[in-house]
Amino acid sequence: MTTALIGRAHPIAVLRTEIGRASDSHGGLVLVTGEAGIGKTSLVTEAAREARRHDALVLSGTCWDSDSAPGYWPWVQILRALRRAVGGEWDAVEAAAGGRLGALLGEDPGLRTLAPADAQEPTDAFPLYDAVTTALVTAAQRRPLVVVLDDLHWADPATVRLLAFAAQHTWYERILLIGAYRDAEVEAPEHPLRPLLLPLASRASATLRLTGLDRDGVAALIALFAGGEPEDKLVDEVHRSSGGNPFFIEQTVRNWLGDGPDLPAPPGSTLAGSGPGIGSGIGTGAAVGIGGPPGATVTPGSIAPGVREAVRRRLAPLPEQVVDLLRTASVIGPEFHRPALATATGIPVPHADRLLARAVAAQLIVAHGGGTFTFAHDLVRETLYEELDERQRQVRHAAVVRLADDCTGVREGIVLTELSRHAYLAGEQIPAEQRISLLVAAGGDASGRLATEEAVGHYRRALEIASGDPGPYALICLNLATELRQGGDPARSWRMLERAADHARLAGDTALIARVAITLHQYDSGAAGPLGASRLTLTLLREAYAALVPAPEARTETAAGGPAPVSPSSEEMAHELALRLTDTARRTGDDDLFSFALWARHDGIWGLGTAKERLSLTDEMEVVAQRTRNREMELHASSMRWVSLLELGDPRYYDQHREFAALVERMGMRRFELARAMDNSLVAAFTGRFDEAFRSLAEFGAIECHNLSYSYVATYIRWSMLILRGRFDEARAEVGRMTATDHPFPQLVIGVTAAESGDAPLALRMHDELAALPMPLPRQYTALWMRLSAQAAAVSGDPTRLEAARTALAPWSGQWIVAFYGCDLGGPVDLWLGLVEAARGDREAAVATLTSAWRDADRMRAGPWSVRARSALLGVLGQDAPDGLAAQLRRDAQELGLTHLLPPPDGDRGGDGGSGASGPAGVSPETTGGEFSGSTARSAAPGAPAASPASPAPPTSPGARFRRDGAVWELVFAGRSAHVPDAKGLLDLRTLLAHTGRDVPAVRLLSPDGGAAVIAARGLGADPVLDDRAKSRYRARLEQLDEEIDRATDRGDEVRAAEFARERKALLDELRTAAGLGGRTRRLGDEAERARKTVTARIRDTLRRLDRLHPELAAHLRESLTTGLHCSYRPATPVSWQL
Repeated sequence: MTTALIGRAHPIAVLRTEIGRASDSHGGLVLVTGEAGIGKTSLVTEAAREARRHDALVLSGTCWDSDSAPGYWPWVQILRALRRAVGGEWDAVEAAAGGRLGALLGEDPGLRTLAPADAQEPTDAFPLYDAVTTALVTAAQRRPLVVVLDDLHWADPATVRLLAFAAQHTWYERILLIGAYRDAEVEAPEHPLRPLLLPLASRASATLRLTGLDRDGVAALIALFAGGEPEDKLVDEVHRSSGGNPFFIEQTVRNWLGDGPDLPAPPGSTLAGSGPGIGSGIGTGAAVGIGGPPGATVTPGSIAPGVREAVRRRLAPLPEQVVDLLRTASVIGPEFHRPALATATGIPVPHADRLLARAVAAQLIVAHGGGTFTFAHDLVRETLYEELDERQRQVRHAAVVRLADDCTGVREGIVLTELSRHAYLAGEQIPAEQRISLLVAAGGDASGRLATEEAVGHYRRALEIASGDPGPYALICLNLATELRQGGDPARSWRMLERAADHARLAGDTALIARVAITLHQYDSGAAGPLGASRLTLTLLREAYAALVPAPEARTETAAGGPAPVSPSSEEMAHELALRLTDTARRTGDDDLFSFALWARHDGIWGLGTAKERLSLTDEMEVVAQRTRNREMELHASSMRWVSLLELGDPRYYDQHREFAALVERMGMRRFELARAMDNSLVAAFTGRFDEAFRSLAEFGAIECHNLSYSYVATYIRWSMLILRGRFDEARAEVGRMTATDHPFPQLVIGVTAAESGDAPLALRMHDELAALPMPLPRQYTALWMRLSAQAAAVSGDPTRLEAARTALAPWSGQWIVAFYGCDLGGPVDLWLGLVEAARGDREAAVATLTSAWRDADRMRAGPWSVRARSALLGVLGQDAPDGLAAQLRRDAQELGLTHLLPPPDGDRGGDGGSGASGPAGVSPETTGGEFSGSTARSAAPGAPAASPASPAPPTSPGARFRRDGAVWELVFAGRSAHVPDAKGLLDLRTLLAHTGRDVPAVRLLSPDGGAAVIAARGLGADPVLDDRAKSRYRARLEQLDEEIDRATDRGDEVRAAEFARERKALLDELRTAAGLGGRTRRLGDEAERARKTVTARIRDTLRRLDRLHPELAAHLRESLTTGLHCSYRPATPVSWQL
């Protein structure tokens, strides 16, 4: 019998039942709780063995009691085990998870989040939770899964939230989740996981709280360890002193055996050398100084005296050199490496090997090969650490830091978070400057991984050290303020900025005051809106400006009484200060200040006409970033470079964007993985790949709205894409979301939406409200303001407005509207300038500028903007449009889903070929003004099929046939006939031809025999197939059926048991039908979307085949078909089909 089975008959029985149920039908969540050493790990290990006997795949992960433990650490172990287990099927698992598992399995897996008990959920949580859950569900399709998470009391909050998510979304799959934790610790009011783990227990299908063994269990355990039956009095003493805790029993018996008594013990004896401390009870064994917040120390009594005494007695026979070596190992952590330990203690490696061998023989540590060791039980490590006084701990922590400094190999093997912890706990043994540097670096690293709570902790500890030095203190306050703002806490962020200002003044450092002033200005520009700069910002800007800008350079203007000083604006002061800081940094060689100044200049000069300067600044930023190994700046520079190139109308933007994406892939920073997804979405929409754009944007779906850096940006990009596609109702909903999250200038997005959707009065009102503001808009919004001004002027026809818009835009002809730091790509300047010229009545100028916009859009691969420019051009040219322009526009607009830009049929004057007029097969910007030679100019969005030359539509053809004869279709059109093998796409086409001029739902084409009921059901909106109430009823019924099956089985009533089992299977099948992978609720609207994709693909495949077999028919159908949720056939010239 194993230790897990002694006295644990009931918990084992419950686990066996749950494992069997998971193997046969569905799983759930089982929690195993109890104090330290009570046998939780032994019990779940036995459960794992039982699961393997059921052919289940067992995946396990253990939490690590250390500040340096990466976030989601047990889940990292579980996914690694899953990858090893599934082997060649891993690609399918990862694909099902949406390729998002790299955040946990990448080369930089540190995602540790040390959150307070009331910490908010990480902003990037849902995509990751969904990916992990989907991976488990995918693997469970082949065999049952048992997932074990041990030592959850040491977990980071995100790990527990992910467990709760998985439990909620996989309970009807063949997945059993088992979690173990110390309830005595978690139930303490101050424990950070209390608000998470206690509610989780209410969702568990079973909670097994392990208590001490009874007297018989203690006797059996002693006999197992000692190899003989103990005396009754011995059992009574151990039972009383240990409380039945198996670990303490084991430790006591091993200590007793080490003293060498024979068994059975003589009557009246107790354990040899037990002493008065044996019966003093046992506690949790928590080691605050190792697993708790850095800076905390183990205090006497934090480990139960009984355990402490037992461990000390096991240590006593060992040489002091061995014990002292283990004390240093306890400082390093639960796992340590022989070379690092030997170097930290100054002991030769061979001698360290001999000492460690003694510890392994005493079963205090476990060797894992490759020079890696772990403590046999963490209570051993905690006891050893407790024996060190504060100075001894500091000296040993400092030794680890120095070791990392002196040995590159060791430094690379220590996580930055762990190294900063050692530096912090080393106290004054390490210079304050070095400790601050490591903590700030760890904060930046955590920030790059979006581990906001962890980053805040590092910065706060750095502040504690820097409290007596106002200069470094102010800089740390700036970092902390940024992190708090990104984490959704603007109030505390502002307080840190105020503190930074106070300490910068105390330091008396003018450059530092300027740096704080610029940061305050950036904060105001993003959040203050029309109120302008705050009083603190203006005061600090003026203070720094007066100190750094010499008086002779002050601006003046002539007044009646002579020259009068002109006060520069806050924006002008911030820009001038950034220039001065750049010069100072170059002169002093201060790379940190240089990096800040370059970044501030880049973001501070945003607006039309600055792209060349910004491009030059990104080059400098990249050089400094590579020299200082500043990964964040290098990535930022790469991202901003493609934006500047696009603004300049330089096609190299596309390759630069791909370089940025590759750089993110190499560096693996989570923050920039999200930035890459954002940029991918922008470029995909810009080039007309809208499906891809929305897929990329979906990564932002679950980010909380208070995170300005991500959720707000995602909403903004979604709005801009919806505007581009003419989906104005959806765009208005996104405007509502932006205004709800305190958009600083809501009139901008409301006004553009109104102008695009034809609401001229609202567009004009929003424009005029902005024009009346006392302060100019921040530079990052000026390009969008110029676009709105042009649109408002065009719809108003007001000569004054038109002239003002023309004057503002004309200098930037040939460039592109780019706003909001590249998150708004608003089309070529010449498009809006052309609309203004048209409204002014200057037809020649309008044609020239719109043709230029078309040319630029084609050159930039910007298919949607090419369509937009041609649509405007067609409206200006009217009947003078060149042959083929309207037909080409219609074809491209339909392919890109931009049919809202098409003119009405009776306004089609552009020679669409329907009249049979002869002319060029294609039309381009080079054929519109009479001054260019002809060439085809379909917008070439990357990844889109190559354009086919536009062919004149055939005349009415009464002999046209589209018939099926068995397995072959006879197709006759325009004097050519072809026989084509049967395909579903041909049946779709025949249905559309039979309903010429009418919209046919894609769901009907997908299931033509389904009738009205199928069309109605599948065409519903995106309501859930099962709502939460229905799911709750299903779950209750499943639990009731489980009980009925158990009762019927106990009675031997196999017939009833089989009936209940059949009903249970039917319910589970229904649940799986109503849910997607990972337990995501399947929505009825999904059916319509699947139909759209399937039918569109079938029709496109068929047209590609017809290109070879019947090119005339293929060209005609392309011009006449529209696909989507509704499909239609609308030929320009009627055709009489024989079907």
